[in-house]
Formats: sequence, C-alpha cells, structure tokens
Amino acid sequence: MEKGKQTLSIQQRRRRNREEIIEDIVQIARDMIQADGAASLSFNAIARQLGIKPPSLYTYFDSKHAIYDELFRRGWQLFLKHTEADIVQDGTVYEKLVLIFESYMRFAQENPDYYQIMFQRPVPNFVPSAENLALSFTSLDRFTAFLHDILESEGINPGIPDEQARDIIIALNHGLTEMHLANNPELPVGEGRYGGLIHQAVETLLKAWSPVKRSE
Repeated sequence: MEKGKQTLSIQQRRRRNREEIIEDIVQIARDMIQADGAASLSFNAIARQLGIKPPSLYTYFDSKHAIYDELFRRGWQLFLKHTEADIVQDGTVYEKLVLIFESYMRFAQENPDYYQIMFQRPVPNFVPSAENLALSFTSLDRFTAFLHDILESEGINPGIPDEQARDIIIALNHGLTEMHLANNPELPVGEGRYGGLIHQAVETLLKAWSPVKRSE
C-alpha cells in the first residue's frame, strides 16, 4: 500500500509539473503575440525562454498550430464569460447593445493576443479544432437568442432574419473596434475617433429598426 501511495504521489507530481510547463508555454506565447503579433510565435524562442531544447516542446504541443489552437480555446472561454455577464444585465435594448459594443472593444484591448487569433485570422493555414471551433458557434447562438429577445421585448422588428441582424451588429462592432485599435489604441473604450462612436452606432441601428408609427 505504501508503495502504491508513493507511486500515486509521483504521478500527481509529474502531472502538476506538466500542467505548469504548459501554462508557462501558453504565457510565453501570449507575451510574444502581444509584443510582436501572431506571426512572431516561435518554437525555438519559447524553448529558449523555458531553458529546454526545441524538440522537447513536442512533448506538450505537437505543433505551433496546436499552441494557436489552445489560445483560440482559452480566448473563446474567456469571451463567453464576458458575454454571459453582459446578457444578464438589466436595461433597455439601447443600453444592452451599448454594453455589448463596449465589452467587445474592451476585450480586444485587454486581450490582443486572443483577439488576433479569434477574430483576425492572422495565421495562414491555421484552422481551429472542431471542438474549439464549436465554442465560437456557441457564442453566435447565444448572441442570436439574446438579440431576438431584447428586440422583441421593446417591439422592435428589424424586418430581416435574426441571423442577419446579428451579423450586421457584429460587423459594425468589429469595424469600430478595428478602427479604434488602429487609430487610438491608447485610449479607453468610449473615447477617440472611433471608440467614441458606439452610442451613435447603436442609435443609428435602432432608429433604422424601430417600428413605423402609423397615424390613428
């Protein structure tokens, strides 16, 4: 029994050490991408920082794309938590949509490495695993249902399918975020040439989608 307990303890220790090294690899990869972009990710550079030989990295990730896939997964998990928090907030349609726009832009500012891998496709030939790609579809489904509910709650009918209304919002939100990051990345959400247009963008959408008032 004592021998069995000792063996279990060794296995746990090895597993913990492996998990710690994986965390180190992920953090180094994030730092590289934040500093120099997704294309800067290098097996050799990661190995140097860890103090190991490059072939040893294959013990933890079988390719550089596997590291990108892990970043994609972690990014979407974090993004889903943000989205979930936004969805449960009280407020009008206008207030909730403003919150969605602000949250997306803030996520991009605070997590530029995740944002690049998730939304910009900066890595040629990188395709997320089916399991991790499903996380992005989960986010889409949640947002579609959320949008339908909040518009319906105030009698707003865009006159187009829910998926198209969702995609218009995503495109507008992403465009403002990209322009904000390109022009005023140092400014917080809500400020700058494009970061300051969130309220106007939401107002424009809702005005276009407001039901036509018929005269009595």
